[in-house]
Amino acid sequence: MPSPNLPSVSKRSEQTVSNRPARSMASWTTLPFFLVTLSSASAGGAGGPAVTAPPTQVLAATPATVAKVFGTAGYRVTVSPASGNEDLSFTLVAGKYELGMWFSGCAGQGIDDACLRVTASIYDGPDAVKLTVEDVNRWNTHHYTHAYVLEDNTYVDSSFILRGGYTKAALLAWMQAYLDDLGDFEEEFFK
Repeated sequence: MPSPNLPSVSKRSEQTVSNRPARSMASWTTLPFFLVTLSSASAGGAGGPAVTAPPTQVLAATPATVAKVFGTAGYRVTVSPASGNEDLSFTLVAGKYELGMWFSGCAGQGIDDACLRVTASIYDGPDAVKLTVEDVNRWNTHHYTHAYVLEDNTYVDSSFILRGGYTKAALLAWMQAYLDDLGDFEEEFFK
């Protein structure tokens, strides 16, 4: 008895076309959806999808796209091109904080080259307050940000994985969590 979802196909035509069983016409109905999805995914061009896309759309793992996301979210971004041994980086101003942001694991040194991650970093605190290794270790055991002391300066870093793509919502949530941790860090050690 023929399946109600499959058109009837004679044994002869099935063997003539291929050794595979006949396919349902229903499988061809997904083709237009696939083509629309494919054309939508490639609409962003080489630099990736536009950052005006929905917050759940996967974006390109490039410094250019990251800078655009932060810029459209109201942060002030100043890009510093790569030169010599220096990786491409940018400065991001978020309220009272001026963050250094750099990219690592990049395919090249251009603003449109895919990168593994972006790291936000800031030196924090008044010169009069010197934190110890014990202070930053205590912080690091309870927070996702990474604090360390280098040459008597205290830094607070956080990295965000870009490779494979990311969403605008995830990148902005990461930045907000980082800024919240900076506020907590100041409150704990510098107030």
